[in-house]
Amino acid sequence: MKAVFISLIVPVAIVALIVGGFYYWARRQGLLTTGQAAEGEGTRRISLLTEAVAYVGVILLLVGGAAALGQRWNGIPSWGHVGVCAGIAVFFLLAGIIGRRVREPAIQRLVAVAWFLSVAGVAGAVGLAAHEVYGNNNAAVTAMAVGVAVTVYSAALWLVRRAALQNLALFAGLVVTILGIAGSIVTVAGGARSARWLAFALALWVFGLAWAGLGWQRYVEPLWVTIPCGVILALIAPSLAAGDHGWIYAIGIATAAAVMAASVPLRNVPLLALGTLAMFSYVTSVVTRYLHQSLGAPSALAITGVLILGLAVVSARLMRAAHPPKPKQPDTEKPKHAALPPKPKQPDTEKPAHRDLPKAS
Repeated sequence: MKAVFISLIVPVAIVALIVGGFYYWARRQGLLTTGQAAEGEGTRRISLLTEAVAYVGVILLLVGGAAALGQRWNGIPSWGHVGVCAGIAVFFLLAGIIGRRVREPAIQRLVAVAWFLSVAGVAGAVGLAAHEVYGNNNAAVTAMAVGVAVTVYSAALWLVRRAALQNLALFAGLVVTILGIAGSIVTVAGGARSARWLAFALALWVFGLAWAGLGWQRYVEPLWVTIPCGVILALIAPSLAAGDHGWIYAIGIATAAAVMAASVPLRNVPLLALGTLAMFSYVTSVVTRYLHQSLGAPSALAITGVLILGLAVVSARLMRAAHPPKPKQPDTEKPKHAALPPKPKQPDTEKPAHRDLPKAS
């Protein structure tokens, strides 16, 4: 249980740090619109401590409700399962609609969370309806149905309120839809397992690049969520098929190199970190896979170490280029013994002491 918890919390923490870094970068570059910059800010009437306690209470309420449903889940019919998930979706949707009328920033953040949970309820309802009610055992078709429903629903919520969590829900819906479509095409074509993973990798790689481009062009906001999600997906997607198709390492390495190069003109350190981590993973995998048997384990490890050192040097130089040193300010202190210009002589305006008086006639 502890290992599962750590395996879940560590990736979430890393992604949160990366997204936070992108937000900080976008704010410094002035790329946030007024609504995005004001999201979560403003006149604070509810303290952060009170907000955190409220979230803890909501989490405990959800856990308690899930535990109660879990005890009676097997006694509920299939349509009842769908109804429970649909009821959860409607409840959180209405809660978000009511909360939108309150201008308190903490309440607005809670609205985003409520609508995100509403999307999760829709996904559960559609998935249970496809699998339990209609008896569909094709995972690709079920994934496609869930993905389409989540995409349409989250897109509608995103158009109403372009918040980060609604953007993330839309991104997740599109990813699931792409996986379902690609899996269905490979199943119909009669492809093998390796062909399925290759289709997943290429489709997600293209979508990740396109999603990051849409974020940069401001078509899908906020960009500080769209860009890192697209870049992370484009960097990870080639690894899905690298085990069966070695040539796809070239796509992963080229993508990582492009991300590292793009971080320099943008002066984006999180982007450089993503590209460096992906390059490290792909280069290490290539060396251990293709040079392990020919050169032996010690030589492969030595070559990997040399490549890692070279990658560290390149990353350090790119980091320095992304943060150029500020030019020194000219010395504006006044000299202690400055030669002052001579004061101009004032004209003599004093009246003469002995002035001749006019003679009396």
